[in-house]
Amino acid sequence: MAVPLSVSDAALPDSSTAREWMSYRDRTWARMDTPEQPMVVTIVLLLTAPLDQTRLRATLRDRLLPFTRFRQRLVLDGARYVWIDDPAFNLDAHLHWSRLPEPADQRVLEERVGELCGEPLDFSRPLWRCVVVENYGAGGALVFRIHHCIADGVALLRVFLTLADRGPEPSSPIAIREERREQARLAAKTAKRSARPSGWLPRLRWNMAFAGTLLRQSLMGPDIHTALRGRLNGRKRVAWATPIPLAEIAVIRERLGGRVNDVMLTAIAGALGRYLEARGGLRPKLAVRVVEAVNLRPYQDEIRLGNEFAVIFLTLPLDLADPVARLALVRTRMAQVKASPEAVANLALIDLVGRLPAWLERVVLRLYGMRGTLVMTNVPGPEHPLYLAGAPVARVLAWVPQITGIGIGVCVLSYAGAITVGIVTDSGVIADPWELVTGFEAEIAQLRTHALE
Repeated sequence: MAVPLSVSDAALPDSSTAREWMSYRDRTWARMDTPEQPMVVTIVLLLTAPLDQTRLRATLRDRLLPFTRFRQRLVLDGARYVWIDDPAFNLDAHLHWSRLPEPADQRVLEERVGELCGEPLDFSRPLWRCVVVENYGAGGALVFRIHHCIADGVALLRVFLTLADRGPEPSSPIAIREERREQARLAAKTAKRSARPSGWLPRLRWNMAFAGTLLRQSLMGPDIHTALRGRLNGRKRVAWATPIPLAEIAVIRERLGGRVNDVMLTAIAGALGRYLEARGGLRPKLAVRVVEAVNLRPYQDEIRLGNEFAVIFLTLPLDLADPVARLALVRTRMAQVKASPEAVANLALIDLVGRLPAWLERVVLRLYGMRGTLVMTNVPGPEHPLYLAGAPVARVLAWVPQITGIGIGVCVLSYAGAITVGIVTDSGVIADPWELVTGFEAEIAQLRTHALE
């Protein structure tokens, strides 16, 4: 497991005395790294024109490095984790240029991204890395990897947006500020209200529900064992689906009901069912739990790093072949979870785990990881096309790390009027995530057909 150096071992000069204590919540994610499961968020940009090295470097220097976390290291000061400025920071140590072996197609890029997803970051440096793949498609690809202890997916996407422009030329300061406000509004739409209600009776009811939920979460048993779970080997595989126009999802929602997230969960459940059915593992009333991230950030004009999200456990029905019936059941279950304080209860547990000794945290997280079969996150992205250092961004893809013991991750990300679903698996559980992608696309096609009937 990668761990920070202690202050005494870090050999820092006296000028590096400024420090910032890491929150207990972020410390949970910092200590969650295992050899098989690095806690690193991976974002991939597919470009339609080559990146200029000098301009990209200037963009990172002028727009990314003002966020102090990207110039800081994490060290141990006694039992506490501390952010400190890295006196040896060098941008070139975090920016790498590479080429794919021929034929340099999507499968080859997926293999390379999978390799990167399995590599831990170096705790002796700031916890991020940027890899430019020069020979993919018309313009190449950029792979951006950031440790989860720096920020959650919503905040990291907003950081990425500060690097981008709406046109090939750099945006004006006014346009940049307006872009930040727009993305803040979009992110706030997905946020779950975490504050307790006002009034003594509503607050009493909320507190009782919170206590009951906290008890149920603490006593939750392991998820059912299927071919979707297994021993992790640390070798990651990634794949991504064909973009789905948001207009098509809107038709499904209008005719069949539900939100975008409900439709995605329904299709993912169908894909998992297809995978098990092909192996003789699908049986009546079979269901598995998905661990889904829930945004708890209120509207924030300025970008604030750190983790302000929680997770919920949702039971996905895998035995329902009818996608319409499956969607109805997913909608009902999701509405029940959203109406409960489960997300806030799990946030309290995450904060508590960060206060435990490291050895006890590993035990708790191992038990926590047994409760679900896959991790899923849904992040709203920009609604219009963007440019990075003058190069048009055709698609934005992302993959999130999985909690200890879970071998499947799904990320739903919208960009420029379309949704892309990225899937990452540990090859010890699923050797080829394309089988899940194919099943997902077939399920979306079925939902579309039913919506148009």
